[in-house]
Amino acid sequence: MTAPDVSTELMQMINCYQVSQALQVAATLGVADQLKDGPKPYEIVARTCGAHPASLYRLLRALAAVGVFHETSNKEFSLTALGACLTSDAHGSRRNYA
Repeated sequence: MTAPDVSTELMQMINCYQVSQALQVAATLGVADQLKDGPKPYEIVARTCGAHPASLYRLLRALAAVGVFHETSNKEFSLTALGACLTSDAHGSRRNYA
């Protein structure tokens, strides 16, 4: 077994804030609530949340990369188990905390 690269480990720690910030923005916009009834195209989510479509798409992709949302091949997004915890009415919701 090789020792972990400490530079990479430190870089991951430095970048953790980006995920936290993305979660905060998604929670503030209520994105998870828009997806709780099933997948939707990002443009519709953006319109409903009052967000800039291209910016929201980048946010959704970033959170899909860490397992919060799931992106389909036609740029629709759905909730994962993690993402469901960001809905306002979920048992154990973490939306307000985020």
